[in-house]
Amino acid sequence: MCELFAMSASVPHRVRYELDLFAAEGGERHRNRDGWGILLAQDRDAYLFREPDPAASSELSRMVVRNERPCRHLIAHVRRASSGNAALANTHPFDRVVGGRRNAFAHNGDLPGIEDHPDAATCMPSRIGDTDSELAFLMLLDRLGAMESTGAEARLDVFARFAAEMRELGSANFLFFDGEHLFVHADRRRFETEDGLTEPREPGLNIRSFDDGDRGNHWQARGASIKDISGPLHLFASVPLDADGWAPLPRGTAMILKDGQIVSRRAG
Repeated sequence: MCELFAMSASVPHRVRYELDLFAAEGGERHRNRDGWGILLAQDRDAYLFREPDPAASSELSRMVVRNERPCRHLIAHVRRASSGNAALANTHPFDRVVGGRRNAFAHNGDLPGIEDHPDAATCMPSRIGDTDSELAFLMLLDRLGAMESTGAEARLDVFARFAAEMRELGSANFLFFDGEHLFVHADRRRFETEDGLTEPREPGLNIRSFDDGDRGNHWQARGASIKDISGPLHLFASVPLDADGWAPLPRGTAMILKDGQIVSRRAG
């Protein structure tokens, strides 16, 4: 059971993001973690930090927290391995450079049978690790690369159709950054209870939004904080990180955002 977090903001913000605390807030209080990663996008490139070890014992994770980099778009992932072992090659976010822009992808869920998908064979040789998540990323990039139109709405059409196919295989909570836009897809996820993990259920992702009326405010939650908010700004997380303002995203919701603006949103 992995944990996802993302931000899209109108101007660069410094996000203090303590991955070990975030994972605990997400419900993983009794299970070892299998890695973490965070991408902080700046123009066409991005800072990307990944490690296949628990964030709680990571000096690199502490360094990232101490030296927050301002960014408009952020994707973070705390991993519980379900496909592929604990290795750097299997640690999210995965990234590739496409058209001179860094693309990145993080996934919460399982996609059993994806290697038998008709699109998988051409992507398998490009996979560095052995996760279903990285393969899904490569398949998505292939779909987008075959498009004639490069408009945001057309790209969201492709993303939403691909995510719908992946929902037929398993749980497909996706965060995808194409170097300009943040794409979000909500599905179902497993939750940890005293009796163990549940079957996948909604919600797989939640959203919290800030507008111009929140300018100058400080957001503080266990595991994450943002000083001096300048809206619009949207946060996404596997579970609400505090008691206020979060709304669940229904299964099948697909969204595209750019610099804090929701460009388009589709229902499942």
